[in-house]
Amino acid sequence: MKKLVIFDLDGTLVNSIYDLADCVNLALSAHSLPKITLQECYSFVGHGIENLIRTSMKSQGGNDELYGKVRSTFDVLYAAHCNDKTVAYDGVAQLLAKLGDKGIRTAVLTNKAHEFVDGILRKCFPEHTFSIAWGNRLGLNRKPDPQGLFALIKEAGCTAEECVFVGDSEVDVHTAKNASIDLVCVDWGFRSREQLLQSGAEIITSDAEELYRALISF
Repeated sequence: MKKLVIFDLDGTLVNSIYDLADCVNLALSAHSLPKITLQECYSFVGHGIENLIRTSMKSQGGNDELYGKVRSTFDVLYAAHCNDKTVAYDGVAQLLAKLGDKGIRTAVLTNKAHEFVDGILRKCFPEHTFSIAWGNRLGLNRKPDPQGLFALIKEAGCTAEECVFVGDSEVDVHTAKNASIDLVCVDWGFRSREQLLQSGAEIITSDAEELYRALISF
């Protein structure tokens, strides 16, 4: 059995799409840029906030000065509203409790800006303590670069063989492959089962109980 399960955050543990889309659209509108659709937001997330905003700006995404203004507006909005509509996915809190009962530690590694991570986890999982919870931090490359994953595993005092990574997107699939770490994907997040298969995912689960069975099977 694995000693540590490392989870992605958005689309894996929590559904944050509505707060992200709302804040992106408010920031775009504040600078006279057209809004994006919810479906577009689904496809834009996963590579960090800079990519989300630049992609949402579309033809203006390469305008660094304008990006800085939109990003500043977004950061203020998201700091105030990142927990308005964000919720844990069904069964995930129970999954975390069951892993704890088995003596399996849990951690989070996400491309979301680090300053937003703890507040979301405290709201969505008030009864659970993650050993480590890291967002995008200065000095660590974003996923799918494995640098952050390697650093987290070292911080946890584990080896890659003792860990399994859980995610919902091609970014997570590529991160696990780049780190040569076992991976379980979920299809309830921001990518479809078909997209996960196309990216190379081999184990895909559809609910928290199925995920739990997959995690304890290693």
